Parts: sequence; C-alpha cells; structure tokens
Amino acid sequence: MKKFVFIIFAVFIVGIADLFKKSTLPDHSLFFIEGTSIYDAMLGDRSFLWKLKGKEICAISFMVVDHIQSLKDKIKTGEYVIHSRESVFSFIKSLFEGRLITRKLTIPEGHTAKMIVEIVAQNPFLIGKIESIPQEASLFPSTYFYKFGDSKEGMIKMMETKMNKIKNKFKQNNKTKFTIEHLIILASIIEKESGNASERGLISSVFHNRLAKKMRLQSCPTVIYALSDGYGKIGRELTKEDLFFDSPYNTYRKNGLPPTAICCPGEEAIEAALNPAKSDFLFFVANSSNTAHLFSKNFDSHKRNKYARKTENQHVDDD
Repeated sequence: MKKFVFIIFAVFIVGIADLFKKSTLPDHSLFFIEGTSIYDAMLGDRSFLWKLKGKEICAISFMVVDHIQSLKDKIKTGEYVIHSRESVFSFIKSLFEGRLITRKLTIPEGHTAKMIVEIVAQNPFLIGKIESIPQEASLFPSTYFYKFGDSKEGMIKMMETKMNKIKNKFKQNNKTKFTIEHLIILASIIEKESGNASERGLISSVFHNRLAKKMRLQSCPTVIYALSDGYGKIGRELTKEDLFFDSPYNTYRKNGLPPTAICCPGEEAIEAALNPAKSDFLFFVANSSNTAHLFSKNFDSHKRNKYARKTENQHVDDD
C-alpha cells in the first residue's frame, strides 16, 4: 500500500514538474491542431505526442490531454506557436484559449483574376480547390487575414464580397453617364496605365475626353491583356505588329471600352474613373525614365513629346 501511494505521489510530482518544463524548440515553432490530432506544421508529423517528446518538450501533460476526449474537444482547430523556453503549461493554456495564429495575404492592385487565383491556389496554408476563374475585376485587391486551414474558395468569396461593397459604395456617388460596370472597366485601364498614383486623375481625363470625342483609347495594357489570354503579362515589350492583333480587347483597333475589365483595380483607380481631372488632354506618353507621363492636347504636341523622350533615351544610352 505504501509503495502504491509512493507511486501515485511520484506520478503527481512528475506531472507537476512536467507542466513547468521549458521548451527547447526553436522560437516560433509552428503546430497545426485539427480535432483530436496535433500535427507538426513543418514536418507533417501526425503524432504530436511523440514528436514533441522527441524534441524535448515534455510529453506527459500532452498524454493526459490526448487520452481525455472532453479535453481534446475543447481545443480549436488551427495553427499555434510554441515560443523558445515556453512552458508546457503556457502552451496547453494557449490551446484551450484558442490563441490561433492569424496570417495575411496581400493582393496588389492591377493583378488579373487569373493571377489572383494562382496566388491563392498556391498558398500552402489554405485548403481545398478553386472551382473556376471568377469574372475579371470581381475580386478586390487588398490585404486579407486568414487562419491555417481556411478554404481557398472562401478566400476568393471574401475578395468578391469586398469588391461588391466597393462597387455599391461608388454606385451611390456615380454622377457620370457611365454605368458602374463601365467605370470599373475604365478603372482597370487607368490602374494599368498609372504607375505614378498622382497621375490617375489626368490619365482618367484623357480617356474620358477620348470617349467623348469617339476616339479610340489606344491603351497598350488592353493589347497585352488580349495577347496574354487574360493573364496580364507577356514577358516582353510590345511591338508595332502587336497593335494590329485582332481582339475585342485591342483598343487600337476597336472603338470604345473593351468588353470586360483588364485587371482588378484598386479603390483609387475606381475613384479616378468616377472623378477625372479637368483637362483638355487627349494624349500621354511615358517620360524617358518611365516615372511619369508627358501629356498633350493635340497630336503634334504628342509627337514632340515622343521625340523628346526618344532623344533623351538615346543620350542615356550614349552615356
């Protein structure tokens, strides 16, 4: 009897000591917990109990959790972190409190729907499949927060919901003759043309002025979109021959707006499409350093700007 009491007491003491043992794992070691199993997120090891023991973080406390279903049921599915020298007690406490790691995914303005789907599909922390490519400009470029194990389809739906909210907001303030759908198409072209954010309003004014005069938009990004089958990149410079490519997206050959947007524009580009700057400009060309544009009201001035740009580039090359 005394021996039995001693064993119980010893187990109790070991268990208490176990709870305050410190982790020797590298700082920010990640573990993914799903239902009744805990996985090592980096190694894909399904046995959290023995893997943790092998890494010299004490296993007795985890053994207790692993064998009591009511305790395991309280652990939320998700990703957790063990910090260097963190106690077993502290880590187990974080499991019961559901202190999950939040990750973030940033989608830049000007990405096409295909590019965004590719980014989400390749994310190793999201699960599932994306069933289809959403309509162009239906996804809002922004920073999104998610947790390990969230679905890829759910991330796409989140972007669609955000874009719908943005469109509804601008729809209420639309005082132009264009529908919000047409303005989104125009915003997508502005987004791709304006590397310099301060020029969005002026670039928008050029396109508004051209549309009012029934001039073709002659936007190179629309040609790139056509040549890339909606991907948005062709991996080379456009040629003069490319400008004759037969496509409803080629605004060098077709009048008016293309049939759909050519990327997913950000909020500032949509704002510029709704509220263009006041100007008489009909042309623009990038300056020699490609950091801004030279604007002109007529074709003669435009030709002079193009010649000046070409001359400056030649001088740079000579240096």
